[in-house]
This record gives sequence, structure tokens and C-alpha cells, in this order.
Amino acid sequence: LCPGQELGCRTTHCNLEVVQRSTLVFLATKPHVLPGVLEEIRPAVESHHVVVSLVAGVTIQTLQRLLPPWTKVLRIMPNLPCVVQAGAMVFSRGTSAGDKESALLKNLLSSCGLCEEVPESYIDIHTGLSGSGVAYVYLFAEALAEGAVKMGMPGALASRIAAQTLLVRWDTLLLHSPHPS
Repeated sequence: LCPGQELGCRTTHCNLEVVQRSTLVFLATKPHVLPGVLEEIRPAVESHHVVVSLVAGVTIQTLQRLLPPWTKVLRIMPNLPCVVQAGAMVFSRGTSAGDKESALLKNLLSSCGLCEEVPESYIDIHTGLSGSGVAYVYLFAEALAEGAVKMGMPGALASRIAAQTLLVRWDTLLLHSPHPS
């Protein structure tokens, strides 16, 4: 936390304080915890706030119902590779969020990878495709490495080569679109 404090970031255990001191608020809780958090922060949400939810399975309609009617709500779903700036995210906006909020979110999160605005119904599809898809890539890399080990290559080397083999840029895939194989 110290490097963040040097940049002017503050920490708190009070959700209400976060909303009172912020304009852009990210909600990242377990789905069953979210209603309590929204009830807690609702009195502090004003028309200038932008509320972005990363909570799986909670729709924009639900968020809009639990927050004041003027709240600018966006729902986003990232995936694990965002941690290394190679992710894929999709987002949708609620009825009060406009082009300005959409552009803000896209600009902010594009540094984490691909960031696309989509109809909300695509968010759950994205979770299966890009969220679970990452697990299949890991499984595939493991299988490649195991095959090399069975042929006599040391495990650590096989794992590094398998990972490097799968290191492909999205633009390379798009270059050979629609079927890179």
C-alpha cells in the first residue's frame, strides 16, 4: 500500500467514505454481498458518480433498481490476463450512462488489454469464452509440455517452450481471420 499512498491513493474500510471521496466507483464483491454494499452506499450516490460493477451474474437492471435512478451504471467483465495487460474485457452501460462514461471506462481499462462495449447479453458469453477459455489454454500448454517430457525433454524447459509457443499476439490471430489455423 505504501507505493499507492505516495501517488495520493488512500485506503479505508468504509464503503460510504469511498463513494464520498470518489467519482468513479468500482464494485468488486461476491454476488451475495453486493445488495448490502449497495444499501450502504446508496445514500451517498449522487448524479456525478459513475458506478462500475465487476460482480458476476448481477445485471445492470438489478444495479439500477438498487441504486438511485440517476446513477450512471456500467457492468464490466475482465479476465485473468488483464493482470499482465493481455486481457479481454467487455462492458455494457445502463440507461443513465452515456458516451462520456463509456469512453472513460474504455480509455481507463484499455491498458489492461482489449476492451469492447457490447450488449449486456454478451457478458455471460464472454465469461465462458474468455474467462474459462484461459483455463483451457493453460491445460493445453500443460499437455504440450507433458508430451515433450514424455519424449525426454526436461520439465522446466518443456514448460517454458510450451508457454512461448502459445505466446501469440491478437493481431497475428486477426491477420489470419476468420480461421487462424
